[in-house]
Amino acid sequence: MASNSNSTTSIPIVHITPSYGEFPFISKAEEVLSKTEVRLDLVCSTLEDVNATLTKIEDTIQRIARDFDVVEDGLEELRSTVYRYQLSLWSLVAVLH
Repeated sequence: MASNSNSTTSIPIVHITPSYGEFPFISKAEEVLSKTEVRLDLVCSTLEDVNATLTKIEDTIQRIARDFDVVEDGLEELRSTVYRYQLSLWSLVAVLH
């Protein structure tokens, strides 16, 4: 034992890590954590697959939306052409009457 200048005795404290045998819950916790890690890896992998599928779906929806825009533009052009011909026909009918 060591003595300091105030005549008190100091006792060194040494931490001793107990073996798992004394704390069986530690090995059980490690086992549970190991299984949880495997499950989380599986969940993460599945979420990556879902994300890839959703990205493909989003790309398809955007492509369909662009196709609808093209069709809509074509219909507008057709409508305009029909109105022009209709106006021409009405003008011709008015002249012939």
